[in-house]
Amino acid sequence: MPSTSTGYRQVSGLRRFTRYYAFSLGTVVRDWAFLAFVILMPVTMYVFFTSVFGDSADDSVTATMMIMMATYGGLGAAMNAGASIQSERSSGWFRNLMLTPLNPAEFVGAKVCTAVTVVIPALGTVFVAGFIQGIRLPMSTWAAMLALLLLALLPMVLMGLVIGLWFKPQTATAVTTLSMLTLSMLGGLWIPLEAMPAGMQSIGRLLPSHWAAQIGSWPLAGGGFPWDGVQVIAVWALALIAVGALGYRRAIRTSRR
Repeated sequence: MPSTSTGYRQVSGLRRFTRYYAFSLGTVVRDWAFLAFVILMPVTMYVFFTSVFGDSADDSVTATMMIMMATYGGLGAAMNAGASIQSERSSGWFRNLMLTPLNPAEFVGAKVCTAVTVVIPALGTVFVAGFIQGIRLPMSTWAAMLALLLLALLPMVLMGLVIGLWFKPQTATAVTTLSMLTLSMLGGLWIPLEAMPAGMQSIGRLLPSHWAAQIGSWPLAGGGFPWDGVQVIAVWALALIAVGALGYRRAIRTSRR
């Protein structure tokens, strides 16, 4: 009998998770302006940069531009994981969620899966643009770059959730946009880190956005794997998990008032 009860709870939890994931994904898909921004903007910037520097750049430079713009697009898609939380909090739906059996692991898991579902086309669209622009790589290299970028950007999903939990809906969007632009600029996604002053280079090497691009480009660039970047990303992930847990508890308390 206990095993049957445990199995029922597992099935019930999976059903709750699936339904909430579908609900969260539907909220994102209906926001056409957001999808256009995170998918079309990086592609537009990539095409622009390759048009400006294409004649003077070799294939490796063009491919590096593609990785940087894919990271930028994935960064925007990942960080907007908190957008649905903002909508839920402003509409009062978050308060209703707290009255359901949905537990924190199911809540966060559904939000992360929703963000990953959006990040994949944000990355893939830039890769398609790179292929159209003439970049030819083995299929294994394309797959490795996509997988590594996706894994390296997961902490940015957590950052989006933290912003959505800690900030009011009226200010969360501005904080998300400002954080994304700061991480992109200082992380060397628009201008190579080597072209920046020494102080900015030091800051850039502490940011997960910089290392996400480095890890994503490793199958293309070769050499030693950037394990320093893995450590930086891991530290950010642990810190964001801790801050996010506090923010979730705080959001629950305030929603029940």
